[in-house]
Amino acid sequence: MKRILFAIGLSLICSNALADDFEEGFNEAKKGNYKEATPLIEEAAKQGNSMAQVFLGLMYKNGKGLKKNTKEAVSLFRTAAEQGDADGQYNLGALYDSGQGVKQDYKEAAKWYQLAAELGVTDAQLRLGIMLQSGQGIAQDFKEATKWFRKAAEQGDADAQLMLGVANALGRGIAQDQIRGYMWINIAAANGSHKALKERDNIAAKMTAKQIEMAESLTTKCTDSNFKVCD
Repeated sequence: MKRILFAIGLSLICSNALADDFEEGFNEAKKGNYKEATPLIEEAAKQGNSMAQVFLGLMYKNGKGLKKNTKEAVSLFRTAAEQGDADGQYNLGALYDSGQGVKQDYKEAAKWYQLAAELGVTDAQLRLGIMLQSGQGIAQDFKEATKWFRKAAEQGDADAQLMLGVANALGRGIAQDQIRGYMWINIAAANGSHKALKERDNIAAKMTAKQIEMAESLTTKCTDSNFKVCD
């Protein structure tokens, strides 16, 4: 029993040390001190810290502090992703999606996006929804696409709010409802989506003044409730 407790204690100490290395390296990187940051992050990544692996992968992908190397980024993202790291899964999916550092493979992209989406990564939820809507790399499913747009929209993603609004307005994967379509597009516009401004005007042209008034009221309820009262 003492040996087990000692082993657990040692594991926690090592884990904390790795976290400290990554945190110190991350803070140096934020200040632009990549010379000091890189060895700390590399060591934490080498020892299995998935956050360090993802961050190091981003450094390679973007050429920040290290020579740009998307193949190395893929390797690091994969290592983190296989540990269940949501950011690693999303970033790996994005590289398969774009074909950077790896042969473009939409099916693999969708697989990794789905894993990250299920762990709550907003960008993954949006990209998965788009792929489901188009049938790219995954079986086309408008209803499932709308589900993921809704999840990302409720986390405040303007692009997902726009996609959800359009889906509502057109009845794509959900019962057609121009009032709620206007509401979500209106929210997207308020969140800075320029596309939503034009789309909102297009939908408004097909609505009565009373319907627009209802949609505006719903917009206020939805945003004031932090997306809890939107139906």
